[in-house]
Amino acid sequence: MRGPTNREIQLQKTCELYAYVLEAQGKEVAYAVQECADSYDYPIDCVKELAQALKDLDSESFEKIVNNTDLQEARDLANWWTMYESYIPVPKSEML
Repeated sequence: MRGPTNREIQLQKTCELYAYVLEAQGKEVAYAVQECADSYDYPIDCVKELAQALKDLDSESFEKIVNNTDLQEARDLANWWTMYESYIPVPKSEML
């Protein structure tokens, strides 16, 4: 029996964080996202959805959900967001 791949681990973690953001806003977590968050057996890629959810937060919600140092999920999410922002490609028009 093989263990989860690094990609499966990353996909699951992203789903966990996305579920946390949705729950923190009182929104429903889609079944597929919850399945991915609960198990390596059903990996889905929700990076774009998580990034968009964070971009859509107002500053007060962002502080409460992402910058809450009392919650491990928030600290993990803040780290994820920092990494995401570091690795997203910069459009060529902004490089000039």
